[in-house]
Amino acid sequence: MKLGSILAVLVSTQLLCASPIEISPLPAPTTLVVKQSRTALKHRKRPFFYGAIHASVPNIIALNQQLPVGVKNASVRKQNVPISPVERNVYTVEGDLWRVTMEANDDEYHLEISARGAPRSANRIIVEIPPDPAYVGTRRKLLSLLPGNYLFKPKTLRDFKQQPIPIRVTGYAFFDGHHWSSKSLRGNKHGTAYVATLWEIHPAWKIETAH
Repeated sequence: MKLGSILAVLVSTQLLCASPIEISPLPAPTTLVVKQSRTALKHRKRPFFYGAIHASVPNIIALNQQLPVGVKNASVRKQNVPISPVERNVYTVEGDLWRVTMEANDDEYHLEISARGAPRSANRIIVEIPPDPAYVGTRRKLLSLLPGNYLFKPKTLRDFKQQPIPIRVTGYAFFDGHHWSSKSLRGNKHGTAYVATLWEIHPAWKIETAH
């Protein structure tokens, strides 16, 4: 094989193996951490010991039947302690990743995943990874699963419209009451129209490829 051909193969291989890199340092979020809703729950650390409940995306959506007591009360939805026994549970959920972005207001990674093998228009849940140093390995693992060679920063958005990425996530259940709506359990301005619940996996500390 000629030298030019060898170089072309090497470059192509590098491009195929490339993945985005997180901007460093992370810029300050547009909403201060202390002013973010339920911030203490969002930034919980991974427990040293835990037993994860294995669940599907539809299982998490079905938690709509277990809303926190007093959820219609704003003071309940804003509490910085668990407002439901469900929020003390750790879940491992397998699904298809259709969308990922870094939100500018909090520098968190927002993932939207559906059930494995479901169409793009299927119901989804949101999974979030905090910007805390403790989660840097989790964020890097996520980025290693994404195609492309670019800088991942606030407002970066990738929609995988043709081929989702099979993924497995582990983290705490979290009810994102900030987006509560009495009109719909899907919430208000909570991800895309495909997101079917305010129950999230947040924070997520383990990201894996699903097979």
